[in-house]
Amino acid sequence: MSHVLIEPVGPKNKIQMLEYLNVNEDTSQFLINNFKDHGPNLTAHPNSGNFKLLLKGNEVQGVFCLTKRGNLLAQTSGNYASEVLSDIESESIELNGFVGDWTSIEPIWESHKSEKSNVEASFYSKEILYSYPLSGDDPKLAQDKRVRLLVASDYEQWEPMSVAYLKELGLSDQLSDEEKRNSFDAGTAKKEWWGLFENGELVSRAALNSNGDDIGQVGGVFTPKELRKKGLAKATMFHMLYDCLHTHGHRKSILFTGETDIPAQKLYESMGYKKVGSFALIFIK
Repeated sequence: MSHVLIEPVGPKNKIQMLEYLNVNEDTSQFLINNFKDHGPNLTAHPNSGNFKLLLKGNEVQGVFCLTKRGNLLAQTSGNYASEVLSDIESESIELNGFVGDWTSIEPIWESHKSEKSNVEASFYSKEILYSYPLSGDDPKLAQDKRVRLLVASDYEQWEPMSVAYLKELGLSDQLSDEEKRNSFDAGTAKKEWWGLFENGELVSRAALNSNGDDIGQVGGVFTPKELRKKGLAKATMFHMLYDCLHTHGHRKSILFTGETDIPAQKLYESMGYKKVGSFALIFIK
């Protein structure tokens, strides 16, 4: 597509950017909340980056950002792969992944792959995106005495579970040990990690991987294989959703899971989550 201007995000256009992203709120939570937490420019934080607008005339056609950890986040209204890829070549960050709305990300990945003949995906997933409305009238949202918010001292139990979670998904850990610890501590301080404990042992967990003003994006849901099909994940999540409504003030919960992960789909659909779209997770070898 021609006649597209790429403009850095700043005080003059941030409202225009947020209006565009809020229209596409289900697929734009990483962009919305990375901007809220870290601002429009690259910092030392792994999730920060330089936010850019795609403009045709005065209308926003897309928003994208290459994070410090190397993930390209994008939400676009059409195929702007060449414009996005050309722009991020000026960044000093190595491109390691593509995350966002499927129809926005997939053309960018395909264009990048055609330009770089040696590029292969280590993880390629078209995820199903789910949504769940939160309401005080919902009897399923209930606290469980076995579930609580995680605190900094839970790290020793949380860390091996995190390793097992990434291994099962076939994902590499993009963070150093220090960054992982700092990320966990920041998440617990913001009340974004929950765990179900039995006899003092962490046996199931869930988190907000993006925490908005009124939308929470769930991630990191994990129960060890030998403890599954006992309702532990469901209990953890309904307790989490209760807190999302009453503590964080969220009106909606969203999450995504792989098209081939039938057990996870059955869990989320049994809870009441509804399919609302597709989400891309693509990482480079």
